[in-house]
Formats: sequence, C-alpha cells, structure tokens
Amino acid sequence: MSIILTLILVALVLIAFEIVLPGGILGVIAAICVIGATILAHMDYGIWVAVAVFFGTGLLILVLIIVEFKLLKNTSLGNAFFLKESVTGHTGPTTESSLIGKEGVAQTRLNPIGKVMIEGKNYEASSQDGYIEAKQAITVVAQNNFKLTIKKL
Repeated sequence: MSIILTLILVALVLIAFEIVLPGGILGVIAAICVIGATILAHMDYGIWVAVAVFFGTGLLILVLIIVEFKLLKNTSLGNAFFLKESVTGHTGPTTESSLIGKEGVAQTRLNPIGKVMIEGKNYEASSQDGYIEAKQAITVVAQNNFKLTIKKL
C-alpha cells in the first residue's frame, strides 16, 4: 500500500512541477507513476480498487492543476507566465511607397544579405548579384514588404 501511495504522491509532485517547468517529460513520468500505482493496486487489491486509484488520482491531479493556476497567477512567478493585458497589435502592408528602381548605397557588405541606404533610410536587403562590398552603388530590383532585393549598379 505504501508503494501505491508513494507513486501517487510522486505523480502529484511531478504534475505540480510540470505546470511551472513545461516540456512534457515530467507529465509523462507522472502518467507512468499513476499507471504503476493502478497496476499495483490491481495486483494487490483487485480491479475495483485499481479503478478507484486511477480515477481518484486523476481527480486529484485535476484539482491540483486548478488550484495551482488559481494560486500561481497571484505570485511573482505567475506574473512571468500569464498576460495581464490582451495584445492588440497587428502587422499590415508596408507604408513605404515602392522602392523598385530607386538607387542607393550598400551600408554593410552584402554577403548576400546586409544593410543598404536608400533616400536616407536604412533597409535590410539581399543581393541578387551575390557579394557586394560596402559603399557600392546599388539599385532596387524587387520589394517584398520590408525586404528588398538589390543589384550592383
């Protein structure tokens, strides 16, 4: 009987830690402990005790999860896990007018990705020509939202 209770207690502790340290491994080990306790209960006490152990432990785990989430959200650790506000941001199409055909200068070496300056603004760009040295004159051949494709002049 003590082994069965120990396995149930270990499962509850592992589930408690699984909520704080998510990843699934502790939950799987906890499930193995519950199954082990159920098998031992069946071997020692019969099917009805095994069913009671299985469903009773499941109920205890459910109560533990609910209580832990209720208590955890009021702690400093819980503040790191739960959002306090809803996120309302979104992305949309670029507000920049088309830069295709504009000329500029490579700010960094493009090998094949780097920074370029066009009309006084810095952009991330990829080179159609492969390697381009810094300070090389370039022109924009394609634009995909915020990323530019450029080539040497």
